[in-house]
Amino acid sequence: MSINVSHFRQKVSSVRLSKDVFDELLSVRELFVSESQGIRLDSKSAYTNALQSPALSEELDKIRTMIDHEKHVLILDGFKVEKLARFKSLIWTFGSLLGVPMVQNHLAHKVIEVYDRGGKSIEEGARYHQTRQGAYVHNDGVSDPLPIDYLILACAQKALLGGESILIDASAVYAELMAFPEILEELKGDFFFENRGMSDDEQLFKAPILSFSNEGIPLIRYFRVYIESAHLKARVPLTVAQSQALDFLDTVLDQSSVQHRVLLEPGQVLISADNKFLHTRTHFIDRSAPRGVFDEDESLSDLNRYMLRIWLRKQ
Repeated sequence: MSINVSHFRQKVSSVRLSKDVFDELLSVRELFVSESQGIRLDSKSAYTNALQSPALSEELDKIRTMIDHEKHVLILDGFKVEKLARFKSLIWTFGSLLGVPMVQNHLAHKVIEVYDRGGKSIEEGARYHQTRQGAYVHNDGVSDPLPIDYLILACAQKALLGGESILIDASAVYAELMAFPEILEELKGDFFFENRGMSDDEQLFKAPILSFSNEGIPLIRYFRVYIESAHLKARVPLTVAQSQALDFLDTVLDQSSVQHRVLLEPGQVLISADNKFLHTRTHFIDRSAPRGVFDEDESLSDLNRYMLRIWLRKQ
């Protein structure tokens, strides 16, 4: 396959919503909040249309076009607010207008709080968003057989030290691996994956690590720790050839030529096409000891590193 791809070294596009767009978003949020009293935030989606919010509707279409057909990743700026509750409702309103929110765990939650709980490690069974660990390159769709179209990661507060997001374009990875056709073929074969955290009943499924869209764009599904765990649970050890292919893939993912680092600031929202991008973060240190929960009335400035994550499918 011939693919026209440059290594992912260009600056990630950063866009600030115009005042008209943001004002319309705030109006939709206020209506959503007024109609959602007494229910969990993510049990209902916000709504609008082009007649009610013309500037916002046009901007959402532009964002979808960029993620679907252009850079596949974007940073939106200007979502900085004072209180956690307002931040959560604002991000949920925006996300549920952009696409159809997906369930992310066995509790049917559609928005996930990403912060260190101070509990188990990933190796001990925790999900990545519950830890402060870094260096595990992955995309979020590994736990669900169906792909995620848009991944939203919204920053309420950054860490005291560390916590950079590392973004890796699947097309750049594919270009590097073209020199090793036998490795590419192995990655196109089926591997076991697990639905970690997605259901009370543990389920395994098979899928390739590397595949292609109808337009020939490389798609990727990867989280090595989850794959190795799934193969152990399936009692089907990775073959020598599979392990070698994962080693090659990990080596490519570790190269600066395919990486771009972004330190999200409070009020910034990262949107990416999840199955076209891998990501990870650097290890981080927080301002204070980990906590299990945060109060909705807390100021964002008082939080440890705190992100919101939403998975979306196209409308």
